[in-house]
Amino acid sequence: MDAVQPKLSEAAAEVLEAIWTLEESQECTRENLNRHSAAEVSDDLLASLLTDRLIEVENSRHVKLLPEGRSLAEKIIRRHRLAERLICDVLGSRVEESEAAACEFEHLLAEGITSSICTLLGHPRYCPHNKPIPEGECCRKASDEVKPIVTSCDQLNVGQTARVAYLCTREHALLMKLSNLGIAPGATLKLLQRWPSYVIQCDETEIAVEEQVARNIHVWTF
Repeated sequence: MDAVQPKLSEAAAEVLEAIWTLEESQECTRENLNRHSAAEVSDDLLASLLTDRLIEVENSRHVKLLPEGRSLAEKIIRRHRLAERLICDVLGSRVEESEAAACEFEHLLAEGITSSICTLLGHPRYCPHNKPIPEGECCRKASDEVKPIVTSCDQLNVGQTARVAYLCTREHALLMKLSNLGIAPGATLKLLQRWPSYVIQCDETEIAVEEQVARNIHVWTF
């Protein structure tokens, strides 16, 4: 019989989310967890997470997610970063405004709704802050139950016009190159050619890019 998944309080969810985020870039200690968590990291709260086998604390200082805690944190992070993507790409908010709104919004998203939003957005891989969005079952199945309103530029038909939603790359040089060419969120572009290279018209400029670069340009289709 499967173990019953513990019901998380909002504070516990915030702490698991903070541990996951810290573990992406650095070691998670009690000190930096206190600084980064949106909820107070009390001894009682940590004791509860320890009892539920969601975390472990080594040498009374280093905090780590255990498998069940990592699974729960992954779902929380996925909801949060998809909420950020939705707020920026569909509602048109600025990136710096998305964090606080996503913190509120993520608690309202059920798993089915999360999958629908992910499908609607074209299964984005990164949030607006360029942090990876954990893959969901809908991504693995490449679900097409809801037609995405955001797709990559390489999926456009020749002659089709679209508006840039976001650039999906962690390469700063490529981001700067595309931005300098006018390919930035909000810009309107048109696919002129797919072979031997992708040719994109942005304003009055025609730009030839490789297929992988075209895949990194995500657009709203008209």
